[in-house]
Formats: sequence, structure tokens, C-alpha cells
Amino acid sequence: MDMNHQVDSFMFDLDNLIRRYQIEYDLSDQALVGSLEFAKLTILTDSSILFSPEDIDEDDDISPHF
Repeated sequence: MDMNHQVDSFMFDLDNLIRRYQIEYDLSDQALVGSLEFAKLTILTDSSILFSPEDIDEDDDISPHF
């Protein structure tokens, strides 16, 4: 299965899970979105997307651009 099909399958399963919890547990949209945001944060902090200071080269521009 290629990446697009895997993502589609994941999204279909996630949508079904969300709808099931809305019906079975009467969860509000706010509770669901908060839970998804927490799950998103967990995914981002458990992966290599966030870098430790030793991974940043001295030449990298990491200052905020306003």
C-alpha cells in the first residue's frame, strides 16, 4: 500500500473513531478537539521534528522573523 492509501486509510479510521465517540460518549466538539490537540502534541514531541540544541548548527538562523 502506498503512502497516499495509508494516509487515506488512517483518516477514514480516525473519522470513524471520532464519530463513534461522539455518539457513544456524547463528547462535545471542544473535548474532541482538545484531545486531538493533545495527541498531536504527543506525536510532535515524540518524533525527531523537534531538535535538541546540539542538532542546530552555528550557521543556522533560528531567530524569529517578525
